[in-house]
Amino acid sequence: MADEADATGTQQFRRQLDDFLSTAAPGLEEVTTSKAFGTMLAQAVGNMVALHRIGNDVLDLAIRNVRLAGRADVTTLHKQLARTEDKLEHVLEVVERLEDELVAERRRNASVAQAQAAGDGDDTDETPPTTTRTTRRGSGTRRTTGQDG
Repeated sequence: MADEADATGTQQFRRQLDDFLSTAAPGLEEVTTSKAFGTMLAQAVGNMVALHRIGNDVLDLAIRNVRLAGRADVTTLHKQLARTEDKLEHVLEVVERLEDELVAERRRNASVAQAQAAGDGDDTDETPPTTTRTTRRGSGTRRTTGQDG
C-alpha cells in the first residue's frame, strides 16, 4: 500500500513539474537567449571562481598558522628532496668509481709484488750494501761493510 502511495505521489509530482515546465518554457527560453542573461551568468561564474580562490588562500593561511605543512611547503620539500637525491646519487657514482680504481690498483700492486718476489729468489749472488761508520777513537775513521768479519 505504501508503494502505491509513493508511486502515485511521484507520478503526481512528475505531472506537476511537466505542467510547470511546459507553461514556463517559452518565458525561460526568452530569458536565457538574451545577452543580459549571458553577462549575468559570466559574472556569476567569475564570482564563484574568485570565491573558490579566496577560500583556498584562507585555508592555506589557516593551515600555515596551525603549523601544518601546506601545499607550498610540500612542494618546496619535494624540490629539496629531489636535489638531495641527485647529489647523493652523484656521490654514490663517485664512490663506486673509486672502489673500482682501488680494486684495480690492488691487483696491480699484487702482480708487481709477485713479480718482485719471483725476481728476488733468482738473484742469490747479490752482496749487501756497504755502510760507513765513523767512530771517535783516536783520530781515524773506521769503515765497515754490512758483513761481519
